[in-house]
Amino acid sequence: MSADLQHLHSQISDLGSQQPFAVHWQIRTLGSSASGRRTSASIGQGEHNQLASFSTRKVSVLLACLALVHRGDLDLDQRLIVTEEMKDGVQAGIMRNVSSGVELSLEDHLRQMMISSDNICTQLVFEAIAEVTGDALQWVNDYCSWAGMLATLHREIFPRSGDLKWHHSIDHMTVTTPDDQARLLSLLGEAAANHGVADSLYLSPSLCRFAVGLMRQIHTPLLGANASTLKFAEKNGRGLRSLSQVGLALAPEGAAVAAVAVFAEQIPTELPSGRPGRLAAYELFGRIGRAVEQWHLEQSHPSLEPRVDHTTQPTPEESPAFCWTTLTPGTTPRQQTNAPTTLHPLSGVGKLLAALAIAGTETEDPHLLETPVMITAEDRSAAAVGPLRTHTGELTLRLADAMALVIATSDAAASVALRRALKHRQYDLVEAVRSLIESLSQTAPMLEQTVVTAEEEAQGATGDLLIGQSSPQDLVRLLTALAQAGGLTLPTSPDAQEEQGSAAGISRTAAERVLGWMAGVFEPTGLAYGLPGYGPNRVPQWSVSGLELRSSGSAEGWSSVLITRQQGVGPGVGVTVAAAHFSGDTGSAQCLSQRPAETLGELGLAAYRALPGADRLARDGEDLAG
Repeated sequence: MSADLQHLHSQISDLGSQQPFAVHWQIRTLGSSASGRRTSASIGQGEHNQLASFSTRKVSVLLACLALVHRGDLDLDQRLIVTEEMKDGVQAGIMRNVSSGVELSLEDHLRQMMISSDNICTQLVFEAIAEVTGDALQWVNDYCSWAGMLATLHREIFPRSGDLKWHHSIDHMTVTTPDDQARLLSLLGEAAANHGVADSLYLSPSLCRFAVGLMRQIHTPLLGANASTLKFAEKNGRGLRSLSQVGLALAPEGAAVAAVAVFAEQIPTELPSGRPGRLAAYELFGRIGRAVEQWHLEQSHPSLEPRVDHTTQPTPEESPAFCWTTLTPGTTPRQQTNAPTTLHPLSGVGKLLAALAIAGTETEDPHLLETPVMITAEDRSAAAVGPLRTHTGELTLRLADAMALVIATSDAAASVALRRALKHRQYDLVEAVRSLIESLSQTAPMLEQTVVTAEEEAQGATGDLLIGQSSPQDLVRLLTALAQAGGLTLPTSPDAQEEQGSAAGISRTAAERVLGWMAGVFEPTGLAYGLPGYGPNRVPQWSVSGLELRSSGSAEGWSSVLITRQQGVGPGVGVTVAAAHFSGDTGSAQCLSQRPAETLGELGLAAYRALPGADRLARDGEDLAG
C-alpha cells in the first residue's frame, strides 16, 4: 500500500473509531499508469461484512434495468402510471405526495429512484423489469452475480421500514457489503469511458455516463456535502439503525478517481449529548468525503497545502437570528429570541406565505387547487433546484400537488409552472399574499416586518415563489396562528378551533391544508434537521423545504420555520413554533451548506426540548411514530 493510501486509511479508521457505532467501509482508487494501463487499489475496514443495503441497492437495480434498455427489451421513453395502491407502506420519495394517475417515462422513474430514492418509482421500475423478464428480483440478482457482487442478495422490492423495530433482523431483507458496492461503482466509473469495461456490465459507455449523471443529482448528498473540488455521484441508504452512503468521487473534468462505500451500523437513537445519533453518521459521511478529496488533491498537486476544515461552528457574528415560543394549555405564549428583531430576505419561507394565500382562496374558488399545472422543458431549464428539474417531457399535476412539491422539496420547476397556471386564472399571487398579511395584522401586530415585493424571477428560480423580507419574530407569530387555527395546540372542539383560527385570520380549512403540505417535507435540512427520531420514527413536525445540501452558498442566506409538538393529544400537550435565518454573508466562499443544516438543526432541537416532557418522549423510541 502506498504511503498516501496508508495515510487515508489511518484517517478514516480514526474517524470510525471515534463513533459510537460500527463503521464498515471501502475505498477503491481509479486511475491509469503512464503506460495507459488501469491501476487500482483498495483500502477498507469491515468491508466484507454482509449488511442491510436499504436504498444503496438501487445502484444495482438501476444498472440491471439499463442492461435491458441496452439490449432493446426496455425503452426509456415508455410510460408508467403511479397508482394509489403503490403508496402503501412507502416512506421515501416525493411521488407519495401527489395524486394517483401521474404518468412518467421509465427514464424519469429511474431519475426519481436515484434522486429522491422514491419507492413508488422503484416499484414501477421493478414492474417494467418483470414485464420483460418474468421475475424482476431474479433478474437483478443475476445481474449482481454477473457484476461480481457475490455477497449481495435482493429479497424485496422495497423495505417497509415503517413496520420495522430498531432491533429488526436482516434475514428477509436485501443485503450487501461495502466491498460489493465499491466494486460495482469502480466498474461503473471505468465503464463510462471504456467500452470493454462497459461490455462487462452489459451496458454502453453512454448508458454508464447516464447512470453517473443520475447519481450526481441526489437530493441529499453527504459524501460531497463539504467538498469543493471533487464532485460526488452518490446514493444513500436509510434504515432505522443503519445509514449508508456510496458513490463515485469525480474530478472536475468528470473522470472517476475513487469509489467510496460507507455503512454505519447500530447507530444509537440518541447520543449521550442528547443529539440524534443519525447526525453523527451524516457528519461522518461528509468528513470521509472531504478526506477523499484531500487525498486526491495531494495526489494531483503534491505541493498543495492541506485544506483547512471550514465546517467549524459559526462565529457569533454568523449565528442565525432565532426566535421561538412554546404553546401550552393555561399559559400565555411568550416569544424568546437570541437577538433583537432581525429583518432578512424571505429566502426559503416565501412559499409558506404563498401556500397560506392559495389555501385561503379555496372557499371562494373551490376549483383553484384542481387547476392543471403543466411543467415544461422551459420550466426545468429555468429551475436552479428541485428533484424535477432533470426530468424529460412534460408533466401535468394538480395545483395542490404542485404546491405540495414546492413546500416539500423547493422544486423550482413546479414553482415556475404553478405561477404560470395562477396567472392563466388571473390570480395575482403577490396581491393575494399582501391581502393575507393585511388581514392577519388587523387584530394584532402580526406581521409588522413582513413585506412582499414581487414574484421570484423564473430564470434561476429556487422554488420560493416570492421575493420580500420578514423577521423570525413575525414568522413565529404567523406559525402560532397557523398551529392554533389547525388545531395543533389545544384539544378543543372543532367549533372552538374554527373560531380561534378565524380570529387570527386563517380558516381551519386553510390551516389544515397547509399543515398537510408541511408535514410532507422530504429530508428536512433546516430547523427540523436535528429533531429526535430515526428512520420513519420522528417526533411530529411541520416545516418547509428551504435548504439543499448540494447548495454551496446563498447570498441571501437561508430561512427556516418549524412547528413541533409532543406526541399524543390530551391535557398538557404542548407545541413549539420556531423561525430562524442563517445569513449567507459569512465572508467565506466555503460557507458550505452542511454547516447551516447542522446549526439550524441544533436550534430546532433546543426549541423542541423547551416542551414539557420532550426529553422523555425523545427517548421513548416506540412513541416517535409521527
